[in-house]
Amino acid sequence: MIIDAHVHLGGPDRGDGSKQSVEELLERMDRAGVERAVVFPFNEAEPGISFASANNFIAKAQREHGERIIGFARLDPHCREGAILEAKRALGELELKGIKLHPTAQRFYPDHPFVVRILQTAARFSVPVVFDNGKPESRNAELARLAELVPGATIILAHMRGEGFIEACEGRDNVYLGTVKAKPEHVLKAVETLGAERIIAGSDAPYASMRYEMVEKFEVLESLSDEEKELIRGGNMARLLGL
Repeated sequence: MIIDAHVHLGGPDRGDGSKQSVEELLERMDRAGVERAVVFPFNEAEPGISFASANNFIAKAQREHGERIIGFARLDPHCREGAILEAKRALGELELKGIKLHPTAQRFYPDHPFVVRILQTAARFSVPVVFDNGKPESRNAELARLAELVPGATIILAHMRGEGFIEACEGRDNVYLGTVKAKPEHVLKAVETLGAERIIAGSDAPYASMRYEMVEKFEVLESLSDEEKELIRGGNMARLLGL
């Protein structure tokens, strides 16, 4: 089973105006041969308090297409207690399966006190947290520190980007590394260093081609075994989500 672990749904994005409907997503998935997709909100123009309105939209898509769509909540740590309440609502009442945090878009740093609170909440619900990473606001070493502060949390660094993205995962079994827009040679290096069990594939659709990121990229990685590709393209995410 191929699971795209990084997809934006809804919109328009307040920064670039990008959007993707459920129908467009399902069509992309069919063309790429992707069975299931992990989806979360764009940086919505009108997200509600800590993305509450956007999370409602994601939950509706999951309810209506539960065999294909896996919903993650997006949160804004600047909402402080409101972010924690929304995390509990999204993971409990809405039954979403994980959390997405974007330090650059929401203008926070990993040392924001409510980032740790969000990770602790995710750990209590046993769901993973996906971080946009490798930018000045989301340096990999600082995200690795979060993994040490909240060892019960499962963290996915979405991108092989920025200084030390592999080193951030070494020695920290609760940190996984995404292939989103990664160069094939970086994927190979990550697998050699961390093992295929720690790598998770995603496309960043609609910002990148789902077919390339989930299928064609792996066709050129001939040194990877079929078993390794299966883990990266779905097996690892299925395990983390208890599918």
